[in-house]
Amino acid sequence: MEDFESIRPYNDSEVNEKLIKYNESSVFKKMVSHIYPTWTQETIARRTKNITSAQAFQELLIFPAAKVAIDRSMEQFTISGLENLNPEDNYLFISNHRDIVLDSTLLYYVLYQNGYKPGQVAIGDNLLSSELVTDIVKMNRTFIVKRNLPAREMIEEAKILSRYMRYVLTEKKDSCWISHREGRTKDGNDRTNPGVLKMIAMDCKDDKMAYLKSLKIIPLSISYEYDSCDVLKATELAEIELTGSYKKDGTEDMKSIITGITQQKGRVHFAFGDVLSDEAFNFKSDKVQDQFKELSDKLDDTIHQNFRLFPGNYLAADLLRNSSTYADKYNAWEEEKFLKHFNEKLELRKNKEDFEVYRRIFLEIYANPVFNQLEKK
Repeated sequence: MEDFESIRPYNDSEVNEKLIKYNESSVFKKMVSHIYPTWTQETIARRTKNITSAQAFQELLIFPAAKVAIDRSMEQFTISGLENLNPEDNYLFISNHRDIVLDSTLLYYVLYQNGYKPGQVAIGDNLLSSELVTDIVKMNRTFIVKRNLPAREMIEEAKILSRYMRYVLTEKKDSCWISHREGRTKDGNDRTNPGVLKMIAMDCKDDKMAYLKSLKIIPLSISYEYDSCDVLKATELAEIELTGSYKKDGTEDMKSIITGITQQKGRVHFAFGDVLSDEAFNFKSDKVQDQFKELSDKLDDTIHQNFRLFPGNYLAADLLRNSSTYADKYNAWEEEKFLKHFNEKLELRKNKEDFEVYRRIFLEIYANPVFNQLEKK
């Protein structure tokens, strides 16, 4: 376990010690008050004193926060395919990634509510903006993915991460969630990076594909009717396209976390696919590097086909192409609803030089899932 010290979640024995030091923190109090508005400082201190495990921390703070996000920022939250899972088994969930915090939080909230085993979550260390954030995610059964390292260090850290995931999945028999690529998909074009699969299999010295097959991989499709961070994402992508780079101001990831939790999302759908079957591991190529790419493509096929398309997705595709190809997929009310959202966001950039680029990218965020599902882009 010494190899995992820098990336592992906190053990149950560490949770209370980490938590009670924030009883006097105004930031922590504000966060708790968002979930429990009537709690006083004394109530917070009394309740947190009894939290002595990761499960208790999730039950008292994390899962109620997920319920608050559902109730306050979603018109509807639906799930399909949960019957594909056995409550006695553990799985490796690989999904598209839209929201920094909510994607994995909602996943494990759903599993908890339906009696499935708890699991662990991968998160990039670039999001650990403060000691408080670090402590919260590590109390929440989250392990750390180290990024932006020199090439040699990156390889060594990938080996440790691979070994840790193998330990969790095959020895602890916990589930794991990991995004199918580094960071969130910002342009709506969900594509699995074969490097993620290579990292997961890195600790296996024998048949890597047989090992991946043994992990019971579940492709998970996450669909938001309205991406809470669409403005932030479009702004970043427009600047990269026009200038070649984009520099975050140091508060942007936290802004994305808060925006993702609080802003309205309309309808949200989580679709659990079947465990990757034997057929998914029948490859055209005998070369393992090619097989990683083939398996990535098969993951994409499932994620794309299970993605829940909303009227705004179809309308965005038509607006982007100045066509009416998908006009039968939305009515006048649905068109007005999306255009209201769209025009409000465009108004923010109306007088800026990047307006046309921003407009196109904003539409692509919503249109790309249509192209991936219906036109196999």
